[in-house]
Amino acid sequence: MASAITGIIAVLGTLLGVTVTYVFQARTAKQAHQTAREERLWQERLTTYSTFAGALTDFRNSQNDRWQHERQDPRSQALTAAQDESRRNRAEATSALFRLRLLANGTLSELASAALKLTEEIPQAADEYDRRDRERKARHALANFTEAAAAQITGDR
Repeated sequence: MASAITGIIAVLGTLLGVTVTYVFQARTAKQAHQTAREERLWQERLTTYSTFAGALTDFRNSQNDRWQHERQDPRSQALTAAQDESRRNRAEATSALFRLRLLANGTLSELASAALKLTEEIPQAADEYDRRDRERKARHALANFTEAAAAQITGDR
């Protein structure tokens, strides 16, 4: 009888040990999965936000070139090339914005959209002073976005 009780206690102890080990391993695996997911999201945000900033900078530069060429000779081949480059850069910036919207909170998305809108308005400048002012506003809007994005990214870590 004593050996039966000892055997039952040994089996119950083994089962308890296996159960506790399973629970801790499951918890550890879940935490590792969550950590890996957060790291991937952090990396994706960093890549997406910097891609948008780069695309918008290229778009702003092409908008300035477009404005300059339009003032120099509205019928030139250089203007046509600048317009094509500007459209290509706008498409890249817009594409980057759409991807950003999938990853960003509402505030970042709004700041990015505002920066894109201001950049789109550069060619409508009436004169050099107006163009410089529009470019300054577009740069400032992009700086606002990058500051907010940096705050989010460093806050995620």
